[in-house]
Amino acid sequence: MSKILRADLVFSYWIYLWFLLYFFRFTKYSPKFALILALLHNIIMLLLMILFKTRISTIINFVIINTIIKVMPLYYLRKEKIIINDIYFTFIIFLLFVIWVHINKQTLTGNLKIIHDSLLYEKNRTPLMNILSKIKKF
Repeated sequence: MSKILRADLVFSYWIYLWFLLYFFRFTKYSPKFALILALLHNIIMLLLMILFKTRISTIINFVIINTIIKVMPLYYLRKEKIIINDIYFTFIIFLLFVIWVHINKQTLTGNLKIIHDSLLYEKNRTPLMNILSKIKKF
């Protein structure tokens, strides 16, 4: 069995952690812009999953996970305006993520391929999808 991608190597979890830090007022920079971009990526991924005829159970798990880590935070932030400093901070966080990925001897494109293959071909190599598949087997 292939290795599971660690959560710290998936940018969506960085964004969710950023949301939690914002929610608990540890940072003044809103993750709304990053959440919108990530949700757009997930909509494309969902369409690909449908196109590739991914099992409905995998699609449902994907929707549940992304509702929790993206849609619910966006709903909480719905009345906030995106300001330029939030956009700058998004790029800074992404740059730090890319550096972190390389420090861990990974590549951004390699990790994206693992994530996409995991979702499209039901390999469950992303952290939360792996946990949900283990719960389902249990």
